[in-house]
Amino acid sequence: MLKQRLITAAILIPLVVWALLDLQSGVVLLLFTAVSLLAAWEWLSLTDIKNNTIKAILLSLLFLLGGLAMLSLPVTAILSTSLFVWLSATLLVIFFANKPLNVAFVNLFRSSVFAFIAMLLILTGFVTSAGLLHSHWEQGPALVLYVLVTVWLADSGGYFAGKRFGKHKLAVAISPNKTWEGVYGALVLALIWALVFHFIVGNPLQNILSWMLLTGFIVMISIVGDLLESVFKRSFQVKDSGQLLPGHGGMLDRIDSLLAAVPVFTVSLLILGAR
Repeated sequence: MLKQRLITAAILIPLVVWALLDLQSGVVLLLFTAVSLLAAWEWLSLTDIKNNTIKAILLSLLFLLGGLAMLSLPVTAILSTSLFVWLSATLLVIFFANKPLNVAFVNLFRSSVFAFIAMLLILTGFVTSAGLLHSHWEQGPALVLYVLVTVWLADSGGYFAGKRFGKHKLAVAISPNKTWEGVYGALVLALIWALVFHFIVGNPLQNILSWMLLTGFIVMISIVGDLLESVFKRSFQVKDSGQLLPGHGGMLDRIDSLLAAVPVFTVSLLILGAR
C-alpha cells in the first residue's frame, strides 16, 4: 500500500506543480472543476443511487447549478456559504467525535437529496475559492500550491506520527484510526513547511506569527474535511470512495481535506487583508 501511495504521488505531484505554476487561472479553474466532478461521481456512488444514467444526469445538474451560481452570485455569497458549511461540519464532528450518530443524522446522511445539496455547496465553494486564490493575488499560483502542500504534508505527518506514536483517539466514533498524536505530527510538518515558504517565497500576511497560526488553523480544518467524508462513508458502511488512485483510494478520498482547507484558507486571507 505504501509503495503504491509513493508511486502515485511521484507521478501526480510534478504534474500538479506544473499546472498550478504555469497554466492560466481559467485553465486551473477548469482543472479543479474536473477534479470536483470526479469526486462528485464517487460521492454519488456512496449513496443508494446505482444507476449510472441517473448519476450522470445528477452530475450534469450539479455542474449546471454550480456554474450558474459562480456566474450569477457574488463571490462573497459563495464563500460565506462555504464558511458556514464548514463551521457546521466542525460542530458536527466535535459533537459526534466519540459517540455514534443518532438515527436522524444517519438517515440524513444517507439521503440522496442531502448528499446532492451537500455536494453542490461544498464543491462550488471549493472550485470558486481555488479559482479566486489562484487569480486574486500576485503570488496566487504559489498560494494554491502552498495550501495543497500543507494538506499533503499534514496528511503524511499525521499518518506516520499516528502509526508510530498514536495512543489517544481523536474521533473514535468517526475514524477509529485517527489519534491526537497524529494531529501533532500533522501540525509539526505543516509548520515547518510554513517557515520554509515564509523565508523562501514570502507570505502575503507579512507577519510570520499570523502565518503560522493560519497554517495551524488550516491543518485543523483539513482534518474536519477528512472526518466529514468519514461520516458519509460510515453512514453507508464503505471504506474508500473509489479506487481511481492506486494506494490512495478514490478522488474524493484525496481531496476531502482540501475541500475544507482551500475555501477557509482563501476566506482567511481576505479577512486578514493579505497582499
